[in-house]
Amino acid sequence: MLTEPQKRLLQIHQDQNIAMLCMDGDYPLLKVEQQGEMLMCRYQSDEQWCHFSYNSSPQFIDSYLKEHRGGQYLVISDPAVFEYIQQNHRIAWSIGCLRLFQDRVSPYSENGLAEPLQIEHLPVVFANSKYQQFLSLAYLTKRFELGGGFCIKEKGNPVAWIMTHDDGSVGMLHVLDDYRRKGYAKILIQAMAGKVREKNCPVFAHIEPTNSSSLNLFKSLGFEEKASVNWFKVR
Repeated sequence: MLTEPQKRLLQIHQDQNIAMLCMDGDYPLLKVEQQGEMLMCRYQSDEQWCHFSYNSSPQFIDSYLKEHRGGQYLVISDPAVFEYIQQNHRIAWSIGCLRLFQDRVSPYSENGLAEPLQIEHLPVVFANSKYQQFLSLAYLTKRFELGGGFCIKEKGNPVAWIMTHDDGSVGMLHVLDDYRRKGYAKILIQAMAGKVREKNCPVFAHIEPTNSSSLNLFKSLGFEEKASVNWFKVR
């Protein structure tokens, strides 16, 4: 686990470093490298993800990549540094998202329609995800054990659901096509946000900047954009 001095360093830019703080304790911390106030934390989740603190310089990351060549999975929350990495390293793939926080409880009521997701629902969650290449049933099972989830059922079957990701962010929200425009997404977001708050954790979500419908949905519930993040694999 992170030391208290390391946590204090990350808390200086807490919104940008929230993933590193939230994963600590839930996932094995395999390695920490520190240079001054810059940190790299390698956590074992679905892959070995190397999270670099927001204040990490390109030189610090370059040094790490020179020592650990081939197939590294990185997480960077400084857009300028990510642009540098793109220009100077071979990227196999990347996903970039805005990070939105819900600092205050939304007055929107979830009306009691949301009920706990069950482990037997996970294959349905996986089958309907557009991010299947980045997910697995093992990952979903771990998230179910650590963070749970909620669903809304019709005729006894889940038609909408939500969970959290390994960094604690609210995600995997999905509503089947035939059941949209019923307010189910708002109900599920509020239910999941409440569960996260019960653990005294910050409520935040990651949304791709081109996904205007999701951005508008979350902002309607009081989420505010405060940071961004890029996940990527270096060849």
